[in-house]
Amino acid sequence: MARRSQALPRIPRRDFIIGGTVALGCLLVPDALRAAPGIMPTSSPVTHLKLAWTDSIKWANLVDITQVPGQNLEDKLAAAQAALAAKGGGVVYFPPGVYHFQASIVLRDGVVLRGAPPDTKAHDENYAPPSKLDFPKYEFKAEGDGTPLQTAFKGIHLENPARDSHCGLVDLDINHGHICFAEAENHACGCNRLVWGCRLRNAAVPNKDVPDLNIGQKPWQRYTATWDRSAIQVWSAENALIANNRLPKSGDDNFTMNGFLMQDRKRQLISLDGVVFDYDNRAGIYLNHYGIGGPGGQGPDGTPESHPYGFRKGLVIRDNYVFNSGRCAIGFCGEGVEVRNNLIRFAKDVWRPTVTGRHQSHGASTNDNRALEMRGWRWIVDGNDFQVYRNLCADRIYPINDGEGLMHEDHVNSTVQESVLTNNRGNAYISIYQVAGIDGLLIEGNEIRIDPQASGEPAIHVTANRTNQAFPCRNVRIINNIVHHRGILINGSPADGNLVKGNKAIGNTPQVIHNQAKAKVAANEGFTVDETPWMSADDRRKLRERK
Repeated sequence: MARRSQALPRIPRRDFIIGGTVALGCLLVPDALRAAPGIMPTSSPVTHLKLAWTDSIKWANLVDITQVPGQNLEDKLAAAQAALAAKGGGVVYFPPGVYHFQASIVLRDGVVLRGAPPDTKAHDENYAPPSKLDFPKYEFKAEGDGTPLQTAFKGIHLENPARDSHCGLVDLDINHGHICFAEAENHACGCNRLVWGCRLRNAAVPNKDVPDLNIGQKPWQRYTATWDRSAIQVWSAENALIANNRLPKSGDDNFTMNGFLMQDRKRQLISLDGVVFDYDNRAGIYLNHYGIGGPGGQGPDGTPESHPYGFRKGLVIRDNYVFNSGRCAIGFCGEGVEVRNNLIRFAKDVWRPTVTGRHQSHGASTNDNRALEMRGWRWIVDGNDFQVYRNLCADRIYPINDGEGLMHEDHVNSTVQESVLTNNRGNAYISIYQVAGIDGLLIEGNEIRIDPQASGEPAIHVTANRTNQAFPCRNVRIINNIVHHRGILINGSPADGNLVKGNKAIGNTPQVIHNQAKAKVAANEGFTVDETPWMSADDRRKLRERK
């Protein structure tokens, strides 16, 4: 493929509509599939990442969608995929233009859909691949049963999730469509899946539990899906790449609902105006985002023996731009997952009167606002830049209880083993939270600039212990970080091999290193050290009662 700095010859823009007339400029070839004139990308766009599995994709076996026989775009895509499947896979190429789809695209085994390469990278504000896939916009109507959901909320799915491999999307601008490369029953799943260079706008899907007619909601009410769906959602049995994609602010397609019925804290039905179906109030990127282990710190913790699908290998998330107004920007689960150089931005001061679409929000609610959620073992989180903000609850006064930066928590998760957090920059805390055991963790070279008015959690928060039980904390190194406010906490027992060294505190507020894991503390600047032993919640309660 030509280098990005060398512009490819511009191919005239085309517009296509499923079920309608094909625009002028589409040359139909009645008896063969053949490439369009001009230079087209026929080599891997990710060679520089040195992921050997991407070479198994047949990049040079390419069919131009505009040159395929068919009465409409749907027929042409089906024919192109069938021809490629017969040859063991390849690429369906979309020259620059707008391609209107009325239904979801179903991707076949061994097939990649690819557009023309843009001139910039996904972190660039002007990033816009010239090959555009446009799905139907949802036209909201606050009357009767509302506009049927099946008129919109389309996406790109797999034909056979249990098997489909060596497939993906490259350099496509996708509007009103999400990406879901799913798994099948019992976690059966293909491998070698990628999403590279795509821009997605208006990619949320509706919450299946709204409207809840059992509590009296109106049939036309709509709300975005909560924690189980994302704009880009990929499962893979082995090897996956989600990289150089851009999820910008969606634009003007959000719709506002007045007279939105929901339950307050007393389970009384109330009516609120101004409730928004917000296309950016959705998870951004999920890669094998499994729940492993017990919920809420109950245990048991996930292991390769108890949850083998939660420790799959070869997963990479890098160089993406993700904008969120709420929910988790990036979440993953696996063994040795690499998450590098992602740029994450949340909107400030967003009013979130409900986080479920059915219940009024309050200060103890959570909308899962966090930059990055880690699950599994031996992950590497390096060079990410994030700005996370909590939403305002229904009273417009108190923020909702979330707003983490980089978080590996006890909930449906594993312990921490041989993991790495390096060179990240952000405004919300690093949280290794009540994980029931740590053996090997490097936190180095990060800069955490927490606003003094933000949550009172330490900027670097490493807790092996759970609420009422101590767990081992071994071989943790917290070194050469810059912390603006809130300090550092490390705890766990038994503890050995821990080090807190070379960190620098910035800001007028006194900062403390809370050493509850027998760490060696040396050469830190601007901190005091508190070595008060850890106490369980029950012991603290008993102490208060004695006093």
